[in-house]
Amino acid sequence: MIKVLVTNDDGINAAGLTALVEKLADHAEVYVAAPADQQSAKSQSITFLREVHAEEREVKGAVRAWAVDGTPADCVKWAVGRLGKEGIEPDFLFSGINLGMNLGLAAYYSGTIGAAREGALNGIRSIALSVGHYNINHETLSFDYVLGQLPRFMEMALKLSPSTVISVNAPDAPSWEIKGLRIVPAAPFGYAEKYMFTETESGGFQLKTEKTGRDDRMRYDFDWVDEGYATVSPLPTSIADPVALMKLRDQAQESECLAVIVDAQTDVLDVIKKPRRFSENMERFARCISRMNIPMLITETYGQGKTLKEVRKYAGDSERVERTAPDAWTSPDMERNVSALGPDRVVIAGAPANTAVRETALGFLERGIEVIIAEDCCAATSKKERKRAMEDLSDAGCRIDSSETIIMELAGGCTKQVMDAVKEIIYS
Repeated sequence: MIKVLVTNDDGINAAGLTALVEKLADHAEVYVAAPADQQSAKSQSITFLREVHAEEREVKGAVRAWAVDGTPADCVKWAVGRLGKEGIEPDFLFSGINLGMNLGLAAYYSGTIGAAREGALNGIRSIALSVGHYNINHETLSFDYVLGQLPRFMEMALKLSPSTVISVNAPDAPSWEIKGLRIVPAAPFGYAEKYMFTETESGGFQLKTEKTGRDDRMRYDFDWVDEGYATVSPLPTSIADPVALMKLRDQAQESECLAVIVDAQTDVLDVIKKPRRFSENMERFARCISRMNIPMLITETYGQGKTLKEVRKYAGDSERVERTAPDAWTSPDMERNVSALGPDRVVIAGAPANTAVRETALGFLERGIEVIIAEDCCAATSKKERKRAMEDLSDAGCRIDSSETIIMELAGGCTKQVMDAVKEIIYS
């Protein structure tokens, strides 16, 4: 039986935690370590200027449960150490169910997500659950939809690295009123344009927030929850910024051309037409790009497997952009990498041509960058879909050509030695 650690930031007696433990107990060995009192908005803060105490409690459905007089992150740290002494290693950590949503930049302040992040840093697949309303005084009542999706959330977590937190947000509504589940990025904005301190009658100051405007392109968690959907957003725990490192080390030099390989992943081969030919063409394309020393950027969709080995062996240290939506530009990493390289034009190859390739190409066009599509290095679920995608991209302003023509054109600006090597790759 799987082992699950449950925590939260609303306190061990919170209704969301009670409901979650009871549901998990049907299929898992559940352990609870939660704050003794309310710890909302404590982020991932820890207690080190005083002792932390834990008191064993009874929580229905839990094998053992403790109330910890510390922050949500304290609870996770304490539980990992205590359970570890007994030889117990949790397979999953659930934080919640939080009484209120944690959308967008709230992830930085949330104790619910802070606890999940602490679990992820300890190598535990961690899932933060939040249900509620924009109004913090609104009493959350409906947990049924989220509870019914728990197995699905665990399946999602197994597809990702333990270092990635899954953040789930759902409206406070009966399950039959929730329209479905959307996998989307967390919004790059929060609950207010600004945080404003308003003086109270007693002379103190109360933090006030205001809901921000929705993005009309329906890209983020805020947008979909507004429409009555629940959302899943993967949140990284890494604090590294490779593009900034490249700039500070003077390794990121502007390049006239950039090659972008879109979602050439193992699971994509199962749904596209002529997967073997696609793999062979992608290998030849990546090999030529590498030989000409043209910067390469690789995009990947979460849960679609690894980038093809035929591409990886020539990709070297190429930057990777991971995201959940077809449009690679929904990932902040895309903007950062492209800005660092500053290309005048891009050559795009990958799949599916009618979704990920199309959306990514249109994003470059919107930014005034010339787009060239390597037609024979793009694939779709059918010949018809591929043809339609190429027509749409051509109408949008992309140049459509064969990889051979594109590569030989690029090689024309290289040394004779490189030109000869590229010819050998293409015509061998």
